[in-house]
Amino acid sequence: MNTEFYTQLYKRDIVRVTEELKKYPDDQSLWEVLPGTANSGGNLLQHLIGNLKTFIGNPFGQLDYERNRDAEFNDRLFTKEELIVEFDQLSTVIGDAISTVTAQGLNAAYPAEIKLVNEEQTVEYVLIHLLAHLSYHTGQINYHRRYFTTLKESV
Repeated sequence: MNTEFYTQLYKRDIVRVTEELKKYPDDQSLWEVLPGTANSGGNLLQHLIGNLKTFIGNPFGQLDYERNRDAEFNDRLFTKEELIVEFDQLSTVIGDAISTVTAQGLNAAYPAEIKLVNEEQTVEYVLIHLLAHLSYHTGQINYHRRYFTTLKESV
């Protein structure tokens, strides 16, 4: 695969997350934790921002971002509107960062000191892993959001 495909896939999925975010009825519902779950939609959104900026934006886009993973899951760092702005910017940041990776760069080793997914990991391997991570949390966010816009309304 070439980096253009990765750029397209990440931008597509970040737009999907943003669309889910915009459908939340209000700030309060974004931060509620559903029974039987551990995280609110807001915390998952903050987690995706930290994850993508740290593991793609920093090494490939020279983004100067310092992650606070604990805050992603324990604090309200953004309002709904601020999250929308963050994800709009994130789409550009991640797309630009991935576009700096050459075809040969995809086969290069991804530094274990940044993220260790697999002992023999390449940049491409980590990009696939992070895309699956983004997709997984997008599904969780979709379920969380639908609770407030569909399921809760019918109760």
